[in-house]
Amino acid sequence: MTREREAERSEMNIPPKKRSRKPEYHRRSRIREIIQQHGYAFSLHPYKLMVSWQGVLVLAFRGFSEKARELKGALNESELLVRENPGSTWPKCTLGCLRDGKRLTPENLARLTEVCERYNRSVFGGDVQDFHASFSENPQAMLPALMSFRVKSLHLTTYECRSHELVLAEEEFPLKDFVADSLSDEASARAESLRQESIDPEEKANVDRIYSETLDRKKYWFFASKDGHRETHYREPKIGMSLVAWVQERNFLSHSMPFSRYKGEPIFWKNPFDTIKEFCTEVEETLPDLYTFFNKDSLHITLRAIT
Repeated sequence: MTREREAERSEMNIPPKKRSRKPEYHRRSRIREIIQQHGYAFSLHPYKLMVSWQGVLVLAFRGFSEKARELKGALNESELLVRENPGSTWPKCTLGCLRDGKRLTPENLARLTEVCERYNRSVFGGDVQDFHASFSENPQAMLPALMSFRVKSLHLTTYECRSHELVLAEEEFPLKDFVADSLSDEASARAESLRQESIDPEEKANVDRIYSETLDRKKYWFFASKDGHRETHYREPKIGMSLVAWVQERNFLSHSMPFSRYKGEPIFWKNPFDTIKEFCTEVEETLPDLYTFFNKDSLHITLRAIT
């Protein structure tokens, strides 16, 4: 439409014609097709605060569900991605790391492990099966339970530093909800849905093994004091791509809890973000100027590195 014609329409109080929006278009991508085919929503269950290798502080989750593992397997089989590093084989959220030039002493590690375990003993972390195994015999001993959250979408990020505090671009992939159309009755569909959401015992055992290693302070100090993964590693300019689930406070607040009472006793659910904030504050007070913590908006779980 010419400017003269637009002026005429304006004088006559005729609203301008709306331009039709072109549909979003993506060139064909095998990675995108794999995520769209195998990507189903899944839940993540906070489990333990711990000191990882090189002194990195993490919140470990209970394990990847069957559907999440199927997606990871399909991505691995595509031969398009870099070899998977050990850090994404189990679900965890990195909270902070040692500052440049700092190294944990055996005494530092002992105090950090003490802080971690004090928080781990004060709340329950795990899935529903873990909850039942822990409190079925003595529901009066129930601890406040950390909220889980539902991963309804994954994000393919092009980051500008490994901490994801700087992200150049990202593409969101909504995940499908499991629908058991082929099953004849509601009970069977519910049972199959729970099976798809379940965490394999071997997956749980792997996370337990990693966590248990951190409790033997004398042996573990060798790994916790290793070089690498200091602040520069996470914050230096570095272009890369990852498939991640953002760990944001609203994820937990928007996820309905499975039950409010257990065997007649009330359950108190705790937002993991409150625990994270309290934990990071106590670490800084216990060992001042040793750690730096990442921006809360950058917290994420890496499902798989792309590059």
